[in-house]
Amino acid sequence: MTVAASITLVRITAAAVCVFGAAVLAWQFFRYLTVLPGDAAVAIAVELPLVVVGGWLARRLRPVHPPALIWSAAAMIWGAAAATGCALLANEGLAGLWAKSAGPAFAANWSASLTAPLNEEVLKICGVVLVVLAAPRVIRGPLDGMIIGALTGLGFQAAENVTYGLNAVALGGAVNPAGAVLGSAGYRIGVTGLGSHWAMTAVAGAGVGYLVRRGRAGLPAAVACLLAAMAMHLLFDAPYVPELAKVGVNLVGVAALYLALRQGYLTRARGFLAEQVEAGALTRPQAEALASRRARRRALWRAAPGAERERLQVRQERELSEVDAAAA
Repeated sequence: MTVAASITLVRITAAAVCVFGAAVLAWQFFRYLTVLPGDAAVAIAVELPLVVVGGWLARRLRPVHPPALIWSAAAMIWGAAAATGCALLANEGLAGLWAKSAGPAFAANWSASLTAPLNEEVLKICGVVLVVLAAPRVIRGPLDGMIIGALTGLGFQAAENVTYGLNAVALGGAVNPAGAVLGSAGYRIGVTGLGSHWAMTAVAGAGVGYLVRRGRAGLPAAVACLLAAMAMHLLFDAPYVPELAKVGVNLVGVAALYLALRQGYLTRARGFLAEQVEAGALTRPQAEALASRRARRRALWRAAPGAERERLQVRQERELSEVDAAAA
């Protein structure tokens, strides 16, 4: 099988799993969609700002140049459809095993914190791996993997928020469905959302990036990142721990990893640009323009509209690709 055929097969498989996951979600929540269609629409609508704004911010976290929009969207769709739908099935099975092996009381307290890290983190990280296989140039190192992982986790987070909102309607006896949906969404977006799935999968995604960049030598780092993501998830779902403490620990952890990876990325990018200037491949103004989004926009605005600006934009994209390859 050729490389092109392999990539096509991966893309078709990923799309099929996303369709399957969406079908599972629709089946699980079919009654809500038919009995309370308006409230189901509200549950979905309130997550749209999270998806749009959160996705925009996650892509902006990548220095110099954001990841391709199409693969950013693909990562979010995997998280929202494939990972969430498959997790519903996997979690039910493993939760039943905990109840049978350790008893109902133990399962009531610890089932979520022991089940979700094992099933959900593996399912989400599969989306990052599929992006590597379907679009090999998108993830070249740990920072790229971290951004795609954050987008995958964000998609999962938004879909899970919808399911929790609909379940809140049933738990409240459907007395005030809209209030139950909005209350659940407000809490899960405004409070726990800061340290939720986006943060966990961002850490695991960085591990995939290490594996891409280092090959087998990156396997220990990849395993460590996945285990760290699982530990974050276990803490997030653990009983008896204050919610703000959970969110704070996860947020600090993902921020520390991001800042360290970002600094390394920028150092390599600046070093590459300096080498290009010394070699005469770029002028100093051109290198400075490539170093930041603001400088690139300013250079484009200074170019004459039309063909000249289009040529400059094409050249910037080509040169940015070279910077990304060197920095990642």
